[in-house]
Amino acid sequence: MTSPTSGEAGGEARGLYLQRVDDQADAIEALVARSDGRAGLDGLLGDLPRRLTRSWAPGRAVHEAWRLDLRDQLDLRWWPQGVTTAADAGRDDTHGRRLVVMSSYAKKLPWDDTKHGSRVTVMDLDSLAYRHVLLVRPTADGGLEPLHVHAGGVVWHGEHLHVAATGKGMYTFRIDDLLRVRGRDAAYGYRYVLPARWHYQARKDEGLEGFRYSFLSLDRGCEPPALLAGEYTNDPTRTRRLARFAIDPTTGLLETGDDDRAVLQTLGDGPRRMQGAVHAHGRLYLTVSQGRRERGSVYAGTPDDFTHHPHATPMGNEDIAYWPDEDLLYSVSEHPMVRWLFTMKRSWFD
Repeated sequence: MTSPTSGEAGGEARGLYLQRVDDQADAIEALVARSDGRAGLDGLLGDLPRRLTRSWAPGRAVHEAWRLDLRDQLDLRWWPQGVTTAADAGRDDTHGRRLVVMSSYAKKLPWDDTKHGSRVTVMDLDSLAYRHVLLVRPTADGGLEPLHVHAGGVVWHGEHLHVAATGKGMYTFRIDDLLRVRGRDAAYGYRYVLPARWHYQARKDEGLEGFRYSFLSLDRGCEPPALLAGEYTNDPTRTRRLARFAIDPTTGLLETGDDDRAVLQTLGDGPRRMQGAVHAHGRLYLTVSQGRRERGSVYAGTPDDFTHHPHATPMGNEDIAYWPDEDLLYSVSEHPMVRWLFTMKRSWFD
């Protein structure tokens, strides 16, 4: 893997790493046996019941915008967070469709004690259709339970989907494990579920501040591509580091040693309230939220030389992804009734 982009501080962060644990292959097969079987990507794309609407969205840099249906706009439980695209995936079976995957987490509501966990939403921008898929942990007896993570970032790369889990590290799924369940009651009202296959557990040596995996993106700032991660905080005394992990080009999983550890390589620091980061054309593009009432910011440049672009995005902006062929940045906003999937022209920030 090549070195960090010119102008970035960084190097191997000794004592901070992810360790792959909990291979759930057997439990997933037990779950498959009790379901209607693997639907895979093609099966899911043929069954997208909800409708997107093209929209206007506030933000000086907004190029395009889409809204989820009214039920999802009003929803107080599910809060959008991460975003990734078919361009990150690089799969032939997307058939050139403009596909976006968004992750969300569920807040606990006062009138409902059910813990709903996290989910992904698969959106086809060509047909303006989408569907929610529950992220689950398979159990040894063929059952399932919701995966309880913040899901602040998501990366679809090859056959895998990586989901950020803050202090827990990261969970990895296989797209081909998408399952159609036999009854919605078995999956908290969902028709499709995606079971976690691996957990990359956050580890640290004694005396170090653990890395918080707040968001993820596919890092094209090196060859082969890597996984870019970063830390959200609004506390000036806490770390707000950016880092990357090498991806094994053969397996598509994180590159690990014999001890199943993936080494973290630091790239420098970002601003407070950083929600997402992506590499494009030798620069970093960071989304920074200013809350529900004020439009969000984008920072562009390198850790030692960022340019701040205020009011560039809708309020409540979250994660960010890059589509090279379109030269577009994709992002989402999280608050009820001001929720959008939107794009920005990367060149706008030059």
